[in-house]
Amino acid sequence: MFFSYTSPAQSEKSVYTLNPNDVIASTHANLQTFDKVSDNFHAQRKQLCMELIGILNDPKSSNLSQCEAACYLGEMRMSEAADDLAAKITLRLDLRHIIILHLPAISASPVTDALVKIGNPSIPAVIRNLAESDDAKVRELSLKVLYRIDGDKDIVRLRLQKALKAETDSTKQARLQAALNQSEKL
Repeated sequence: MFFSYTSPAQSEKSVYTLNPNDVIASTHANLQTFDKVSDNFHAQRKQLCMELIGILNDPKSSNLSQCEAACYLGEMRMSEAADDLAAKITLRLDLRHIIILHLPAISASPVTDALVKIGNPSIPAVIRNLAESDDAKVRELSLKVLYRIDGDKDIVRLRLQKALKAETDSTKQARLQAALNQSEKL
């Protein structure tokens, strides 16, 4: 967002012109200047979010690229990415083909970390995972994300009870009930 790097794959559609100095200067200028910079800031942030989501979801993107995109989405608290991140909750950084010279700034589970950093806006997406997925790993990670966001087993249980009460599909109800039962073991 604050730099002019453009990947080869996106060179025609990505041009970021805003830099941190523009943002700082706009806070000392008039309201018209602030509005212009603010509009540009939001537009470029949205563009960056969409491009990172594109990398995350692109089957041609490497594991590393997808994990890096997830990491940035979390660092920037991109709530717009919660559904896409929740759909990739089992994505883990594969270090088998990477030579590491120092500890990387990216964790082994960048998607779960990103969902936690996004916080409350991620909750509907991870509850949807619990209601819709039979994949044990997706369910386990979704429940862990809920707990890490709330930090309180009782709140997690209340959220699951509320979701269970609102759900009309019997299969989804059974999955949510299983998650509620599993939350007792957190």
